[in-house]
Amino acid sequence: MELRVSELDGPTTCVRLDGRLDAVGADQIGVQFTAAVATGGRPAVVDLGGVSFIASLGIRLLIATARSMAARQQAMVLFGAGPLVRGVLDDVALDQIIPVVDTEAQALARLATP
Repeated sequence: MELRVSELDGPTTCVRLDGRLDAVGADQIGVQFTAAVATGGRPAVVDLGGVSFIASLGIRLLIATARSMAARQQAMVLFGAGPLVRGVLDDVALDQIIPVVDTEAQALARLATP
């Protein structure tokens, strides 16, 4: 599992994930992901376009991070998930906790909407 962090205008943190977000992947990036997203003091968009598989521990990492951000009055939006990953996210109704959209532009627009 790989993680790349960049800063977008706004200011917004963008995290791009690549690989399998399973138990091993979540363990590999968990601390770095949380540090980049939840403690950065900025809203964040998370690009799931490179995620080929997601399991319960990966979903748990996303939820825990989103809740930590919400406690700090910050938001996180997921975008770009491929059909397999998006299907899993839909099956667990993750969009009831974290907004899930198709594109980066939609994610940024969602952050701009109070």
